[in-house]
Amino acid sequence: MPVLPLLADPRTYRPCAENMLTDVPFRKYWLRFFTGHFKTTMCKLALETYGRRRATDIEACCADYTQELRAVSRQPGLYGELNMLVLDLIRQQKLMAYGIPDPFLKMKARENQAMLRIYPQVVAELDSHPDPHEALLLLIEGVFAGNIFDMGVAATAKMFAVKSPDFLLVRDGLGGTRPWLVDQFAAFSARIFHGPRYKKALLFVDNAGSDCILGVLPLARWLAQRGTTVVLAANTLAALNDITAAELSALCQEVAAIDPVFATLQQRGRLQVVASGGVAPLLDLRHLSVECTSAAADADLVILEGMGRGLESNYDAAFTCDAIKLCMIKDPMIAQRHNGKLFDVVFRYDPAPAKATRQPTAQKTVTKRKLRSATAQTTKT
Repeated sequence: MPVLPLLADPRTYRPCAENMLTDVPFRKYWLRFFTGHFKTTMCKLALETYGRRRATDIEACCADYTQELRAVSRQPGLYGELNMLVLDLIRQQKLMAYGIPDPFLKMKARENQAMLRIYPQVVAELDSHPDPHEALLLLIEGVFAGNIFDMGVAATAKMFAVKSPDFLLVRDGLGGTRPWLVDQFAAFSARIFHGPRYKKALLFVDNAGSDCILGVLPLARWLAQRGTTVVLAANTLAALNDITAAELSALCQEVAAIDPVFATLQQRGRLQVVASGGVAPLLDLRHLSVECTSAAADADLVILEGMGRGLESNYDAAFTCDAIKLCMIKDPMIAQRHNGKLFDVVFRYDPAPAKATRQPTAQKTVTKRKLRSATAQTTKT
C-alpha cells in the first residue's frame, strides 16, 4: 500500500515507539488488557450488534483470540515484531474471520444520533464567539472533550456503559487548565492568525460520536471557513468505535442537512472525506490508500487526532509540512509513559522544517507469522 508522501523520511519512520519484544512490562500490561477487554466490552457489544443467534460465533472468536494472545505471550517474536498495532491487527483479523467485523456498529450509530442533537448548539456558540483566538481555543478543547468517547480503554469504556458523559461539562472542565501536559497551542494559534493561510489540511479522524461530531467536524468547518480545504481521512474498515469513511460520508450528509454553513463548504469542495486505508485504531503511515496519499500530496498541514493515531503510533513521526498531534490520554500506562496522568491532554505542534526533502519509500518489514491484510479479506454479513 502507498506511503504518506508527507513523511520527512519514510526509511526511518516506524509507528509505535514501544517495542514489546524488549519492553516486558509494557507487553504484559497490554496482553492482559487486550484479553480482558475482548471478553467483556467486545463480546457484550458484539451480542448487541449481531444478536444472540451469533453467540456461538462470538464465543468461538473470543476463545480463538485468547488462545492467540497466549501464544504471543509464550513466544513474543511470533509475528517478528510486537507492538500495539500488531495486537490491534490480530484482533481485527479474528473478528473478520468469524464474521463479526464491527461489534461497535450499533453503539456508534446510537452515539452519532445523540451527538447530532447537540451539534447545532456547539457550532452556534463558536460562530457567535466575539474573540477568534478564544474561539480557536474552545474548538481545541472541544476536540479533547469529544475524544473521551473511546471504547478501547477501560477508563472511558466504563463511562459509556450506562450513558454518555456530558460533552459540554467535560469541555468546560478543560477551561483554565492550561498549560496542558503538552501545550504548543500558542505557537499554532500564532501561525493561524499571523501566518499564511493553510491551503489544505489532511485530518486523520478517530472515533465516532462526540469525538467526530462535536470535536473534529467543528474544527474542520472552522478551518474550511478560513479558506483551507480539509480532507477528513477515516478508517477503511471498522476498528473499535472508530468511525469509518463510509460512516463519515453518510454522517456529513446528516450534518449538512442541519447546518447550511457545513453544506456550503461541502458543495465548494472545502470539506472532503477519504478512506485512509486504515483498519486499526493505530495508524501505519506506510500503509495507506491511494486516494488518501493522492489527497495528501499537496497538503501543508497534517492533523493526527486521537490517542491511537496521534500519541501511541505517531507521536514522534516527522513530516515535511506542519503537523499537529492532539488527544486526551485515557489509559494509565500511556499516561505514565508520557509523564502524565489519566485524562491529561496533548497538543503538539511541529512546524515544517525549513528545508525538507522526501526520501525513497521504506521497504516492508517481513514478519515470521504474517498478518493478512484486512482489506483483502471478505466478511460475512
